[in-house]
Amino acid sequence: KQRHITVDTGGPMTGTELFIVVVFLIVALSVTLVVVKGRLQSIRHEAKRAEMIRHMLETAQEQNEIFDLNAEERHSHKGLAGTLTKILGSQLELEILSYVSRELEGTPVEVFFRAMLPEGPAFFKFQSTVQQVKGSYEKSYIMLAMPKEIDAGQKRHFIRVKPPKDLVRVIGVWEMDPAKPIPRNTCEIGRPLLHYKAGMENELVQVADISATGMALRFPAESLEDKPVDLNKGSQLLCLIIYQVSKDDRVVTFWCTCDVLNIRMQPGPDPALILGTEFSNWAVLEQGKSEINWFHSTPKSGVSPITQWVMQMDIQQRKLTG
Repeated sequence: KQRHITVDTGGPMTGTELFIVVVFLIVALSVTLVVVKGRLQSIRHEAKRAEMIRHMLETAQEQNEIFDLNAEERHSHKGLAGTLTKILGSQLELEILSYVSRELEGTPVEVFFRAMLPEGPAFFKFQSTVQQVKGSYEKSYIMLAMPKEIDAGQKRHFIRVKPPKDLVRVIGVWEMDPAKPIPRNTCEIGRPLLHYKAGMENELVQVADISATGMALRFPAESLEDKPVDLNKGSQLLCLIIYQVSKDDRVVTFWCTCDVLNIRMQPGPDPALILGTEFSNWAVLEQGKSEINWFHSTPKSGVSPITQWVMQMDIQQRKLTG
């Protein structure tokens, strides 16, 4: 005997069942559209953010701004600074005018930089990782991962200004011998390596900018034969700055020892070498005296007479710019 098997496929869907299926399809389609729309918005926001980041980096690159790198895990590489030479698809190339070890590869770093915008200077910071180091004893290149975020923030806690040339009366620069103690009397100090006096035709050295913790010294390219060519990051300088405090003729004779933090070339119509320094000791010489009474300086405390001078200049410059 043959056995027939029949399958009950059910009758046609009821109106309620059809309504449920339609609602389910509409909900699924709506969720899909929301997800797709959100993803497209996210992609657009990411693209816009990447464009903004690239624009800020290109602006700083065009202005030859300094990028300060802080590698917290490696104390020996704190204070690295360089200029942005290339902006690639997923990397940034920075030029450092000193030797950098390949041990830094793979290290996370916090990077600070400034960009001059139409509304004024803006300070930025971002997190990145050192992907590659190409080092030599005179110059190194560091490849950083392109940042995904850039935040507002600055490394310097003190105002930094460019002093008007007429306020700086005298600049003297001496190279220090680490094996010798700091001079305690002006009689112990010989002829300066480089010097400037108001009214001199050849400006062999200028103060590019100054803050309570340090200053940048500018050596014009035409005087590079006279500059201390053997200075590297970590070298020490003895400096004399005689500056005018205010509109009257009162001047301050300021002595300091400085640690060289970074060296960079400034291109353009007036090329120059810029030496970034940090104050380590300071003294104000009383009029008619030759004895130097030194005080120690730290990046956190700064130098009080320079702080006051910088604040005065900053207030005056703000008044002039409106």
